[in-house]
Amino acid sequence: MPTQYAHWVTPGVCYNSIGYYEVPNARVVYRTKGVVRSFGIASMISWRGQWYVVHLGAVLRTTTAGHGEVDAPATGPGTPAYSSTC
Repeated sequence: MPTQYAHWVTPGVCYNSIGYYEVPNARVVYRTKGVVRSFGIASMISWRGQWYVVHLGAVLRTTTAGHGEVDAPATGPGTPAYSSTC
């Protein structure tokens, strides 16, 4: 988890009524058939001391229901990057 990007999201921001901590752009790293691959976790939040993955793929607010997007797939572990909230 790229803790250098962790930040507090103030109540009322991003369609939420409570405040919470968010870490954008963590990565799932896995190995299949000897090849390391990864993809992004668009957003993880902490509420009441527990971490939750809230957007596994890219945050897409304008897509048709039932469709999604794999966030930044890569061969290798990939690189977390800063992303602003919402």
